[in-house]
Amino acid sequence: MCQILGILAMTLAGGLNESLDAFPIGFWNYAPIEVFDEAKIQEWADAGMTLTMGPEYEATPENIVRMRDVLGWAEERKIKVIICDPRTRTSGPLPNDYAAKAAEAAADFGTHPAAFGFHILDEPDKSQFQGTCDGVQITKKAAPQLHPFVNLLPWHPGVYGRVGYDDWQTYLDDFLKKSGAEFLCYDCYAQMNPEQSGWPMYFRNLTEYRKAAKRNGVPFWTTILSVGHFHYRCPNEDDIRWQFNSAVAYGAQGILYFFFYMRQPHDNYRLSPIDEFWDRTPVFESLKRTNKGFVKRYGRLFLDLDLQKATQYPEPIAGCDRFEPDELIKDVQADEKRPLIVSRFVDKQGRPWAAVVGNSTTESANATLTFNGANTTAYQLNWRNEEGAVAVEKGDGCVKVSQWLAPGQLEVYRVAPAQ
Repeated sequence: MCQILGILAMTLAGGLNESLDAFPIGFWNYAPIEVFDEAKIQEWADAGMTLTMGPEYEATPENIVRMRDVLGWAEERKIKVIICDPRTRTSGPLPNDYAAKAAEAAADFGTHPAAFGFHILDEPDKSQFQGTCDGVQITKKAAPQLHPFVNLLPWHPGVYGRVGYDDWQTYLDDFLKKSGAEFLCYDCYAQMNPEQSGWPMYFRNLTEYRKAAKRNGVPFWTTILSVGHFHYRCPNEDDIRWQFNSAVAYGAQGILYFFFYMRQPHDNYRLSPIDEFWDRTPVFESLKRTNKGFVKRYGRLFLDLDLQKATQYPEPIAGCDRFEPDELIKDVQADEKRPLIVSRFVDKQGRPWAAVVGNSTTESANATLTFNGANTTAYQLNWRNEEGAVAVEKGDGCVKVSQWLAPGQLEVYRVAPAQ
């Protein structure tokens, strides 16, 4: 029954994911369109971006031409673009000419091969909820082949008054029902707060959005942190890898970074991937290795997998599920009880997959997964995206697979129980 439900959810969510050639990886873009030339778009490709936010602009004839150039350069590099056109953005009840303006934007960009969708609004509150839902529907009607983009607030204590709902699942269900949005997206940075334990909030959001996405048959994306600010520390490479892979292990099927290009320096924002002098920082290199390594090894695999459950070993973060043995995975162990995320997926053929992530930003772990069945075979994708059998240790009616994991490292196994 579990596999049947998983296949049904993938069928419902398949429309958006099946239209994508690559796992969506992108960033929030606050740089003005005037600075963008082909070299800037090459910078996106160098960082491993596959689907990202375009620059902001006023809809002048000159900027429309510039934006077409941006889309053309992105197409050459197989990058899809979320278009930040002011004619489709909303900040409340829609103006009377919104549909006409959206139609203009669709006529300018809607059929371009690199266009993914129009950006509607970031973090709508209760006063903006209906206008945002209406904006999604109107822009979808204007450009049916595109996918309107909305980024929602993360769950956090006190958020209910801001969105006008006292139940987060009802809020997400109503947003999808009233907007017709084809995916959920949100941002959460609590995991990078060194002054308090933000991990329960981080994992709660992954769980809340995964539950709503699965129930409604759509994928969900999440925005993770690449820039230190306020109380959030500057992420290092282990932090970047852990954020990315823990989100994937909890079912995220798109990753955005906040953010990429440093805006005019303000507050205490610091060490963005591209800094205020337009130079690449060490964070750029960390994003590059994380993004390009994931795509090179796994391709679009995780767009075709449906998460069945995500658990933690040995002691779960508050609110998360503890690993328990099941019909596929008999046991999990790690040296010195290092923390792990252990997830189960099913693919479109109904075949089981298991994923394990080192659930620490500082410690490596030697992890062992024990699969039921003396003749079970485990397969992995190698660096060339080729599947091969993994060496296993035979046990009493089981096989064991061991792997050293760096902080946040992800390993994935297709498990083939003996018939």
